[in-house]
Amino acid sequence: MIMATLREFQRRLKVEGYSAGIDELGAGPVSDGERNVYVWDDGEIQYKSENRELAYRVKAIRDEVEEYMSAFIAAVPDQYKSGVTSDTRTLLRFRGCEMAGRRSRDGTVDFITWELPRGQRELGHYFVSYAAAKQDFAVRAGLIDRDRLFTETELRVIRSNLSEYIAIDEGASIPYESEQAIIRSVIKKIDNTVVPEIEEQAQEAEDQGFEPEYEM
Repeated sequence: MIMATLREFQRRLKVEGYSAGIDELGAGPVSDGERNVYVWDDGEIQYKSENRELAYRVKAIRDEVEEYMSAFIAAVPDQYKSGVTSDTRTLLRFRGCEMAGRRSRDGTVDFITWELPRGQRELGHYFVSYAAAKQDFAVRAGLIDRDRLFTETELRVIRSNLSEYIAIDEGASIPYESEQAIIRSVIKKIDNTVVPEIEEQAQEAEDQGFEPEYEM
């Protein structure tokens, strides 16, 4: 693992609350305070079966860090955004949108997405989370339909209703009016996802000579 990537992996583990003894080769123990796993320098993770969840999370962090740091290291520093205090580099650019990584002098790495009307950066969105930045970039570039994405709150409402309105977030519930608005939004997104697929399947069946089925 390249040193810059190793440093970022160590930083991410610390920021996310893990205790890690990763050495200069990228190997060492990682603990969440109760469970322990061991990361080898080739990326393999050794763990007991009861610690599988921690092992998966540590591997996900390592893989994500390697993904964005590889892109960052390979990219050219931005002559307008890079300087003494930070180094900004373009990671992705598509359909008039851009996603960049920014590494500060203290080692912190965050991410920015822009729209590029007339080639100029506008409407910057700033993220600490790489996953959130990628999702925002995909939406802005038209790779993902925003109306098919569920927010964390919407997913909580779905879970809550499926669990017979169990209280969300340790007893703090969503007000009735807000919940109704979220439910309507959820239904709309489900319709946007499911209804077109049903219609496509029906059209495909009809094209193949099948008659639509009706209830009597």
